[in-house]
Amino acid sequence: MKNPLRHLNALRVFEAAARHCSFAKAASELNVSHSVVSQHIRNLEAWFGTDLFIRYGNRVELSEDGRDLLPQIASGLQILTDASETLLRKTRSGTLVVSAEPALASLWLRKRITEFCDLFPRIEVDLRPAWTPAQIGEGQADMLIHFETRIPRSGVTKDRLFAIDGYPAAAPDLRDSLASRDDQIDWDRALLIHDNGKETWHKWYLAHEPDSAGWRSGKVHSDLSLAIDAAIDGEGIILADDILCQREISSGQLVRLDPRSVRCVWYEIALPREASRSSASTLFKNWLLEQSQTLRE
Repeated sequence: MKNPLRHLNALRVFEAAARHCSFAKAASELNVSHSVVSQHIRNLEAWFGTDLFIRYGNRVELSEDGRDLLPQIASGLQILTDASETLLRKTRSGTLVVSAEPALASLWLRKRITEFCDLFPRIEVDLRPAWTPAQIGEGQADMLIHFETRIPRSGVTKDRLFAIDGYPAAAPDLRDSLASRDDQIDWDRALLIHDNGKETWHKWYLAHEPDSAGWRSGKVHSDLSLAIDAAIDGEGIILADDILCQREISSGQLVRLDPRSVRCVWYEIALPREASRSSASTLFKNWLLEQSQTLRE
């Protein structure tokens, strides 16, 4: 029998397509075109002499032979992945300087860096919060994680991390006091809490209360962490979200007041265009994208 591993790439494509029941989603995950996925599957089907998928126009589902094959292929690929990751954790080393937007750095990224360094103990990540991203490369920063509007337009490769969708939230006591007044918020006179300017609340008002200028009022804090603390203390209503404010929302320290939300910002990761695929920065970027995949869906 000819070497079965000569179709290893095609088997990897098959596993992704079978897991998603979609050639398009497999192509997106593997960063290849739909036609490449289709060709790999055709090659496998010709090699095995059987159909692995049943096609229904643009929709596919596993055939009986495909269902029999999937568990063994998935298990084999996982063994290869685990073996590779175990060795990488022992051998990858270096220092990685990350310049990140302060709220993201303190409320989400710090914990992920700790998890990453536990997995790769020979890689040191130097996290440097900064409102203005550092210069990338030239001995200053190996990676930028910031608002997409502040990422350089040239000299870098960029990947979207996740978006922030903000909605009105407040401390339970403040919510209860509003409920005692028929649960109606007077958005002209609402006591607002802003972070780093009034732009985000302005977006929300434009989308949902366009005739009101209530966004102009309220106290401005220089950092989201300070704004969150003020909201927890009952000082007003904040535009919270399910990522950076996840701990406060899940614990009940902040509660949602209004179902209406607004897209506040996208966070992006940027690396120098010449960054090596085997570098610590590329490894960390890929790990972060994997950890945040569900947040982009």
